Amino acid sequence: MTSFQWIAFAVLGISFAVTLTLTVRRTLAPRVGLAWGLLWVAAAVAIARPELTGEVARLLGIGRGTDLVLYFAILGMVFGFFAVYVRLRRIERDLTLIVRELAIRSASHVDAGAAIDVDDRGGVSGGGETLH
Repeated sequence: MTSFQWIAFAVLGISFAVTLTLTVRRTLAPRVGLAWGLLWVAAAVAIARPELTGEVARLLGIGRGTDLVLYFAILGMVFGFFAVYVRLRRIERDLTLIVRELAIRSASHVDAGAAIDVDDRGGVSGGGETLH
């Protein structure tokens, strides 16, 4: 076994352990944890047996295993960027709706002569109700 393989297995083992811990603690959704776990295992298999990626590549009509890994990495990054973009747009939309609602409530409270205060926890109060 090469020194690269030792280092890669250590990094992958730690990554797998962290993923497992986060999944058990419910910080990661089970499906997400499973997907990451499978990715770490697939990477370990590809590093342990590089000839296997070549065989799979040839079955898919790709010349080299290295190219197969590169293509999957590119596809994974494109998918990841798209997923982050979609999530960011959803967060921006939700934030706009929240700010709009707070502005409408604030304007209606100011019109009624009620004072609007921000409490220690960041909640907005006015007119007898507190928003968090």
